[in-house]
Amino acid sequence: MEVSKDDHFVVEAHSPGITQVEAGPSHIDDADFVTNREEEHLSRGLSQRHISLIAIAGAIGTGLFLGLGGSIQTAGPLGALLAYATVGLIVCAVQFALGEVTALLPVTGSFVRHAEFLVDPALGFAVGWNIVYGNLLSIPTEITAICVLFQFWTDINSSLWIIVFIVLTVAVGVSFIGIYGEIEFYFALLKIVFIIFLILLGLVIDLGGVPGTPRIGFRYWRDPGPFVENIGSGAWGNFLGYWAVMTSAVFSFAGVESIAMAAAETKNPRIAIPKACKRVFARVSIFYILAVLIVGMLVPSDDPRLDDESGTAAQSPFVIAASAAGLRGIPSLVNAIVITSAWSSSNQALLAGTRVLYSLALKNQAPKIFLRTTPWGVPYMDIPLVLTAFVLWKIIKRTRWVKLDEIPLVEALDRADQDPGEEKPVPRWREIAGFLWD
Repeated sequence: MEVSKDDHFVVEAHSPGITQVEAGPSHIDDADFVTNREEEHLSRGLSQRHISLIAIAGAIGTGLFLGLGGSIQTAGPLGALLAYATVGLIVCAVQFALGEVTALLPVTGSFVRHAEFLVDPALGFAVGWNIVYGNLLSIPTEITAICVLFQFWTDINSSLWIIVFIVLTVAVGVSFIGIYGEIEFYFALLKIVFIIFLILLGLVIDLGGVPGTPRIGFRYWRDPGPFVENIGSGAWGNFLGYWAVMTSAVFSFAGVESIAMAAAETKNPRIAIPKACKRVFARVSIFYILAVLIVGMLVPSDDPRLDDESGTAAQSPFVIAASAAGLRGIPSLVNAIVITSAWSSSNQALLAGTRVLYSLALKNQAPKIFLRTTPWGVPYMDIPLVLTAFVLWKIIKRTRWVKLDEIPLVEALDRADQDPGEEKPVPRWREIAGFLWD
């Protein structure tokens, strides 16, 4: 029975499973759903340990270190816990499905190609270009966030950090895929160790283990209470608070799907990716559920310090609790880890954008120029596109061709502008290169 046929591949399936795949004039071993170009030009440099930690690195980021306080403030400790548990169950279903489909179809672009092959090419086109668009915005957003985070320590002009991290991101983006895997592997290990440290530290503070601090226990679950009314009152208001936090929870879990984005560059993807999907879900869910529980015990939902919108470690509920306990050094540690998280997210956005554009170009849904790869098998032609998008973003923001201030994302980016009236030490003509963010 023929499943699909087009210019790039033919997949033949005979119940109960796929037995043969043809790609152009040649045969590829046992159902390798890849094109000739993918097989010839991409390198399988990612191992199972890489892809497992890449997904964890993507999921454990600013949402966990900085965003939990806002969730507690919006829904209360129990409302936030239920919201994250609900989203965790949804992510569980998505991850298991992604692992199974990727085991069948281990291709570059992951679910973009899955949508095209299993549903309709139009859906693959729409999903693919939406992901590209999102990643084009994500990279300047993350780099701008890094600039804001550095202002926690120093007032050095942000253009320096932008140049440094753009160069670093591009360098990682064009490196051998195994180098990217190693970088994300150690970033993920660092974040895992640190979140375990914060959870244990929070438990010690809550139980009164820090000299001079009382035992807190579940005091804040009784006063001001387990739920916070949002918009409405009573049970309806409590539900709306829980519902509002689900948006933050979805944002926090975002990134776990990146585990399959480079399936065609993963060693033995049919075994590695399904295993990694299950392990990643379990680890990330445990970290988030424990972190939300501990934060809800440490900080009351009506604490005014949760209103901090600086974008630095000062708004972290872990920092608020540590500062109240008289522990110094925790704010700087959290700020440093969040910087690595933001840069890691920038790297992942570049990886995802590159692979999705490559997969779209394979299907003639993007210009063929995006099929170009380095001699070591890494697609690279979306990097000029990313830099161009950065330039256009800066120009549009400056000239106000559209009402950018109505876009919530731009409101976040504008926080980097500490004093609009301040004289800038760097000439404006350099902004055209996309390397400055005042």
